[in-house]
Amino acid sequence: MILPYFLAGPENRLAAFIGRQEASLFEFGNPLLFIGPTGCGKTALALHVAIRYANQLGYTESNSVVHLPAIDFARQYADAVAADVLPSLREQIESAPVLVIDDLQTMTTKSSAQDELSLRIDARVESRRPTILTCRRLPTEVRGLRPSLVSRSIPGLTIPLSCPVSPTRSFVFRELAMQMNLDLDASMFGMLDEGIDKNSAVRNMYAVIKRIDLWCRMKDQKPTCEAVAEAIQAVSPSQDLSLAKITNTVARHFRLKARDLRSGSRKQHLVRARSLAMLLARRMTALSMNDIGEYFGGRDHTTVLHSIRKTETLLQDDADLRQAADELGEKLVSS
Repeated sequence: MILPYFLAGPENRLAAFIGRQEASLFEFGNPLLFIGPTGCGKTALALHVAIRYANQLGYTESNSVVHLPAIDFARQYADAVAADVLPSLREQIESAPVLVIDDLQTMTTKSSAQDELSLRIDARVESRRPTILTCRRLPTEVRGLRPSLVSRSIPGLTIPLSCPVSPTRSFVFRELAMQMNLDLDASMFGMLDEGIDKNSAVRNMYAVIKRIDLWCRMKDQKPTCEAVAEAIQAVSPSQDLSLAKITNTVARHFRLKARDLRSGSRKQHLVRARSLAMLLARRMTALSMNDIGEYFGGRDHTTVLHSIRKTETLLQDDADLRQAADELGEKLVSS
């Protein structure tokens, strides 16, 4: 983890309330499910809750909390089946005082492992053993998660998390700088807050602080505004991700042709896909709205801005569109 603790601002009021509870959170529901984008602090908060609850139960040994990324559970399950030692894995999972399974969305292609995890969660709930799960989105919105796992993930307490926004961002930057013993002044923190994308996860904020530290070590100097500016430039979105790639990826997702997205057609299904492609281009590249508009059929800055803002509004209430945006963003980042 980048920070060994979870910093909660107004954007994460519920998470802050949950984190401060002295009583058992599992009285509210079991399993607990933390959902939110990559880097928002799901794992840090999940482990904080798990360790504190284990301590409340009187456990002090290091194995009181079993923490497994979901994809690692899937691998262990496959290995256990191959070696004919599945009962041993089941015993480990079911007997753990507290179990944390991270990133359910990573096991969408592991159907058998999902079924196995569903059964283990069932057994733990029946024996009143606490389980904590994390996922980037609601399991109902993750294509490829089996109904059996989805149905066992959401009956407890679901806690949404967000990436930090101002003024929490400023505090996170200060904590990260302190962690790396960097003495930044107020103007430098202001540059960071202005220069780094407002939707950045903590790991991206950490990346820019590491770049500043590297600059200082290479030049054997204290931090300067030049160091901050170079670090911001180094981690800012680049044009390596092309508009053609974004357009082709979006078109394939919606079973459309890329040339249709760049056309002047006002058919509703094309407008919806085209606007999402524009939004992704704006978020994932350093291109201007004029550049984006020119690519999508010679549209002007105002038209692109209107399309992006409308899509951002739709994402708040349209679960299908939000799921498409998340899946496409993850696909483009990993490609």
